[in-house]
Amino acid sequence: MSIKLIMENWRSFKNMQESPSSDEFVQLAQDNPPLPQYVAILKKIAGDSEFRTLARSGRTDASGPPDEALSIERSSTPAQSLYATQAEIGFGNSLADQFINKFSATDAALGNSGSPIIMPSEDKPPPPILTYNGKWILDGHHRWSQVMMTNPAGIVAIDNISGPGIKSEEDALKVVQLAIASLAGRVVTRPFKGVNLMDASPESVYVAAKKNLTDEVVAKLADAKKIPSADRDLAAKYYAGNLDVIKQRKGKFSRETSMPQAGKSGITQNAVNTALKHGAINFINPSSKDSQAGSTRPLPRKKEQK
Repeated sequence: MSIKLIMENWRSFKNMQESPSSDEFVQLAQDNPPLPQYVAILKKIAGDSEFRTLARSGRTDASGPPDEALSIERSSTPAQSLYATQAEIGFGNSLADQFINKFSATDAALGNSGSPIIMPSEDKPPPPILTYNGKWILDGHHRWSQVMMTNPAGIVAIDNISGPGIKSEEDALKVVQLAIASLAGRVVTRPFKGVNLMDASPESVYVAAKKNLTDEVVAKLADAKKIPSADRDLAAKYYAGNLDVIKQRKGKFSRETSMPQAGKSGITQNAVNTALKHGAINFINPSSKDSQAGSTRPLPRKKEQK
């Protein structure tokens, strides 16, 4: 066998054995690149066991849990007081269910199903909207947009993240993505498809509403005093009139490159919240020495809800 072939075989073997090092995560934290680049690197290293051990060592690092333990408080706020971090919000995702009260979504948005409002979701039980600093939406944009288009003054339930280690909504998104990567072993972000509500015109909303609104929903809007009477044209104008309110709250980050999607990545948002709350995620100045304890300290057991 030639020396050249031996070297090529060795390099191939070496590449197969090597996986992204925890050093890459340490460098990522030091460089702190913009969110899209940060997420791209997390996607690359998320499956590496060394990275995952280090990223989950917030409770065993030199400072212990308190420095990275975030406050996650359940509270409520008017939907229109929140702002998107995502630049694209689906036209159909925001309006289709509202026009026909599918899954009782219109009832929920109007507060008929309870207050504060928690919109229907694939997750069981449906989660509140995840926010940072009581203002910025981190997860739940389409649940929020449904309320914004039907009842912008409606009071929505939020799980609000805050903590001294987070200085901006971009920091908060990075920390959530890091938690997803370390817990799920992968980071999935889905591309946006369809018409972007944030780029739509009032005329397009009016036409869609006039065509698709059911008599039931028109009556519910009248009962909720959103329109003077149960008139389809008034209801369509009402929806069109709410478009400007939500467009003023458009985010700047792309869904495909940046936005957390815990469920699609293989972990629940509740698990992410629990890890962040108990300081398990090592996002402040991580060092390769942080995981030398060999294992992460277990999280406190969550009490069963009766």
